[in-house]
Amino acid sequence: MSWAKRNLYFLVSCIIAVVLLGAAGWYCWTSYQANNANWDQLKGAYDTLKTLADKPIGPGNSEIDNIKAAKDQTEEVKKRVAEMEKLFKPIRSIPDTNHFTDRMLAFAIRDTVNQLRAAAQAKNVTLPVTTPEFAFSFSLQMAKTSYDPNSAEMLARQLGEVKAICDVLFNARVMALTSIQREKTSDDTNPNQTSTQPDYVDSISLTNGTTVISPYQISFECFTPQLGTVLASFANQPHTMVVKTLDIQPVDMVMGGGMGMGMEGGAYPGAYPGATTAQPQYRPGGLPTIIDEKKLKVIILLDIIKITPAPGR
Repeated sequence: MSWAKRNLYFLVSCIIAVVLLGAAGWYCWTSYQANNANWDQLKGAYDTLKTLADKPIGPGNSEIDNIKAAKDQTEEVKKRVAEMEKLFKPIRSIPDTNHFTDRMLAFAIRDTVNQLRAAAQAKNVTLPVTTPEFAFSFSLQMAKTSYDPNSAEMLARQLGEVKAICDVLFNARVMALTSIQREKTSDDTNPNQTSTQPDYVDSISLTNGTTVISPYQISFECFTPQLGTVLASFANQPHTMVVKTLDIQPVDMVMGGGMGMGMEGGAYPGAYPGATTAQPQYRPGGLPTIIDEKKLKVIILLDIIKITPAPGR
């Protein structure tokens, strides 16, 4: 006992060490058992995977026919793709061919521009008075007889899309077409060009490998009903035409005349763009004039979206 009293701290340390060693041994034993259990489960999973991998692929069973289900799903995917292609149907190029010659493209551009000028005259749509004559963004190509071969396909596609856009505007009977701008091609470079027509937008086409988005900007003058017809026509096209931005201002404001705010009553709250109010004026046997609609200046940034054609199509 005297030794224990003299070495009390050493004895206590030994007892604590023995207890800790016992606890560590117990922890290692339980961990070993858990590890063996996990190893058995992993081995069983590998054995099941090997059994499934070595098992021959079958069509299913009496209740499930895997081959028929795969065929049905393939047909469903084809139908969905065909439905989407209808929504993103590309506009036909002018000329619609894969083999271009300078003579063919020159004739197509001149003929299409002349058709658009005649259609504008027939629908009473005023075109800009420019030098050279307004050519619907193809003023440079109208004066050429040879074109950059790398841009021939793009020019033909743009010619078809410009015609489709103008057909919408002319059928809506807008009052005037101020400008139409398209993406610049490699053929649209001429340091000697003297035309000041705004033929090109600053943006370029975008693609994700499946679809192509081509930008256009159109400017025209009309009244509210014609604007509604234009927007409805773009929305109901068999081709996907998306109005990205819409800028509307009264023509007299653009020209510096304001919105008629000098008239008594000012702008009518809640009226459609361009509508102002004036003091009612009574005439014998007539109704007072409450709303006097103004001509609108409209600028639309339009995106034409189409599916990239597959090789050989």
